[in-house]
Amino acid sequence: MKNIINDPWHFPRTALAKQILGMFDSGLASSLTFFAPRRMGKTEFLRKDIRPLAEQLGWRVFYFSFLDAGLHSEGQFIAALDQFSQHTSLISKAGSWFKNIGTVSGKIAEMKAEINLAQGEVHSSILASIQKLAEQGKPVLLLLDEIQALAGSKHKATIASLRTALDMHKESIKVIFTGSSREGLRQMFSVSSAPFFHYGQNLPFPDLGKAFTDHLADIFFQTTQRHLDKDILWNAFVDMQRSPQLARSLVERLALYPALNIESAKTQLIADTMGHRDFRGRWNDFKPLEQFILKAISSAQVELYSSQFRQQLAEAIGVENISVSNVQSALRSLSKKQLIFKPENGTYEIEDALFKEWIMDEA
Repeated sequence: MKNIINDPWHFPRTALAKQILGMFDSGLASSLTFFAPRRMGKTEFLRKDIRPLAEQLGWRVFYFSFLDAGLHSEGQFIAALDQFSQHTSLISKAGSWFKNIGTVSGKIAEMKAEINLAQGEVHSSILASIQKLAEQGKPVLLLLDEIQALAGSKHKATIASLRTALDMHKESIKVIFTGSSREGLRQMFSVSSAPFFHYGQNLPFPDLGKAFTDHLADIFFQTTQRHLDKDILWNAFVDMQRSPQLARSLVERLALYPALNIESAKTQLIADTMGHRDFRGRWNDFKPLEQFILKAISSAQVELYSSQFRQQLAEAIGVENISVSNVQSALRSLSKKQLIFKPENGTYEIEDALFKEWIMDEA
């Protein structure tokens, strides 16, 4: 597992990776979908735990990040899948080339593909690529990261074609989807009209425990010969919503600035993260009604349609009346932007925990 050896800071989730691949290998499952907010370690798990173990066990692995692909993710995905299906038989002879084919950060990204395919062409291209993979004998694992980028009607042809192709070859081709938007995943997997409705298991991505922060403290000592209080580091990790990415950034900051303590470094890191994401700029783009509704959701206001709340909205905005349909329209808009989510039989929640904190502190 070369990737893991080269990164001593990586905390391996070997048991989880073995469990998933065992389910696929036994035929118990052909698809899994993991949800977690961004910075929770989904991508690192796919690339540094699942992928090397799967390759070690003889799987051919295709990884694609729809988040990294940007505006043209659909076209780049189709192009990458097509190239992967054509050349997987040459992987053993071209290891360095495979690294470029297997991720969007390589050759496909350099191509900057802008493919606009009609629905029939999309279906034909994806079906042909999956068919080629199925015919080559070895099991195939598709790792499709941040799949919610394809939520919405404009990507329906691609998603429908992918579902059809995977259904036809689920014995030899398995897939792991990940997503950081519960609303985006709901649109793709939970709505009865969605192409991937009830396709495989939809699971929350497991949080890391104290063993993770203890591992960071141990590597920190090996690197700097300085000790970190493991209990304080664990509490800081919990305060940062158990984000592995933020925890690693915290430890890196402590290594660079020996005079900092954990609490001060955590405060600086959270402030820098919020500033970098320009929550203020995003906030100013919202309509006043959307802003007040986001504030209400952040403070756990549940009666969003009540006459009392709508009257408060009208007075705050300076209009005579806010109707139920006005509130519904604003909620639909925020859901479409994947900013809020409503669990089944639940109340609306802010998708991004850091954005929620910013709203409560700054908005």
